[in-house]
Amino acid sequence: MARYFGVKRYDDQTGLLTDRHMLVRLWGFARPFRMKLFFVLLIMLAAAGVELLRPYLMKLTIDVLVAAGDVAGLGRITVIYGLSVLLSGVLSYWQAIQLQYIGQQIIHQVRRQVFRHILFQPYRELEGQPVGRLVTRVTNDTDAVKDLYTDVLVALASDFFMLAGIIAVMLAIHWQLALVSFTVLPVMILVAALYQKYARRAFRLVREKTAGLNTYVQESLNGILTVKAFARFDRSEGEFRSVSDEYLAAGLQEMRTYAIFRPLVDFIYVMAVLLLLWYSDATSRIGGLEIGIVAAFLRYVEKFFWPIKDLAEKYNLLQSALAAAERLYDLLAASGQSEEPETKMVDRHFAGKIIFDNVWFAYQEPDWVLQGVTFEIQPGQFIGVAGLSGSGKTTLIALLLRFYEPQQGRILLDDIDIRQIPPAILRRRIGVVFQDVHLFPGTVAENISMFDPAVPGALVQDAARTANLSAFIQAMPDGYDTPVGYQGAWLSVGQRQLLSLARVLAVQADVLVLDEATSNIDSETEGLIQQALENASAKRTTLVVAHRLSTVQTADRIIVLSRGQLVEAGTHEELLALRGVYHHLYISQ
Repeated sequence: MARYFGVKRYDDQTGLLTDRHMLVRLWGFARPFRMKLFFVLLIMLAAAGVELLRPYLMKLTIDVLVAAGDVAGLGRITVIYGLSVLLSGVLSYWQAIQLQYIGQQIIHQVRRQVFRHILFQPYRELEGQPVGRLVTRVTNDTDAVKDLYTDVLVALASDFFMLAGIIAVMLAIHWQLALVSFTVLPVMILVAALYQKYARRAFRLVREKTAGLNTYVQESLNGILTVKAFARFDRSEGEFRSVSDEYLAAGLQEMRTYAIFRPLVDFIYVMAVLLLLWYSDATSRIGGLEIGIVAAFLRYVEKFFWPIKDLAEKYNLLQSALAAAERLYDLLAASGQSEEPETKMVDRHFAGKIIFDNVWFAYQEPDWVLQGVTFEIQPGQFIGVAGLSGSGKTTLIALLLRFYEPQQGRILLDDIDIRQIPPAILRRRIGVVFQDVHLFPGTVAENISMFDPAVPGALVQDAARTANLSAFIQAMPDGYDTPVGYQGAWLSVGQRQLLSLARVLAVQADVLVLDEATSNIDSETEGLIQQALENASAKRTTLVVAHRLSTVQTADRIIVLSRGQLVEAGTHEELLALRGVYHHLYISQ
């Protein structure tokens, strides 16, 4: 887990402290529902009292009513016994309803907190995390934590009340017989301790393998086109079989651990019954022992071991939930700057003046991607960025949007250091068209407005016209209400690029940025984008990173990067006249 979240893993030696720490943190999620939980505990106390009553009624029946031949008394006891069973059912129903309500509300809160934490993590921290593992955190792990509230913690509390009540009643009825029954408890504690040690390890392994399986499936499906294009069927199937075998092995280890514990508890229960019967027989020979007490004790011992036998199943859920909670804690406690706003932000507009002042950046020092880059863009200018692959063009955009922070230097927007501008405002005012466009399930209009109901339909249509997309939309079956399909599968690559441009125009960004948006499209669509750029750039600062130099030939100025350094700058004609890097790029196309 530390590999993905940068947090030290917990080991088995600190498992008990980890459990306590996890339970304290999980209680924080349940604190808003403490009154409802208190009500559930009262229900449990009442249910435990009713359960403890029935064996005692059996004792009274055998030792008093049957011995005296009291038929009327037997009728009354039968009614009381039946009412106790009915009352137990009613209490169990209310307990289940309340627990499920509390559990669902808590898990709703936890899932929202986990997703919000992921959403506001800096991009540099999200970039290296497998999507499948993050999906597991939001879905599987939070569901496992839900079981802790609905099945485990309150059930353990119920079992505690039941065990405490049984011990008290048994000691009150016949303390010698009670102590004999309790002689097996040290063995039971030893078995439970050993089970805890091995079960925790097994459950942690299962959670890790589950996340690994989800990750592999997620990545394989995301790259299914590549898998099919290279006919990589056998190798992909073999890799999945290997991952699935690891998951199977972890599951079998968990099953073996569980399978050993339950029979051991049954054996200890049988030993307790045998000791009880042996002592009862010996006591009866000496001074006599009422048969009703023996019958009641047999029922109490059975009820005493029933929660312990049930502990195996509950402990499975407990360990699964704690393992999931541990992973969620690693995620939520991961150090790093959050992009979540501390206060309500007030949106603002910018004129669009951009300054890169001696900017140095490396993804891993000392491999500098940008070295001392300095340039200035005036409001309303159309600036192109050119250079070979790996020269740092896309990194410029990533730094401008604060996906990463430069190690040295600063970036200014309207003479304000962008580190002083909240990321949400900065990115709302700088609209980006990426090379790879991601569209969400929904209609064309919804994707242009980014599902924001505050964006009026007239603005959506105006943005589509400016982006030269309206003709395509009008030819669609349902116009702006036409679904785009999964990840825009029903649109061409060019249409997706034009829609992405319209999306930026619809939010009325002050700065327009295109990151090699024309590299994967045909010449006709490139012409539409260039025309749309001319329309859009007339009102705002425009920065275009281009692989095809035809896209930036009309720019007010072109910045040329080579190996992370700004080596040339000027208009298209000026740069050709220099016969330098730009000239080499131009004649090679």
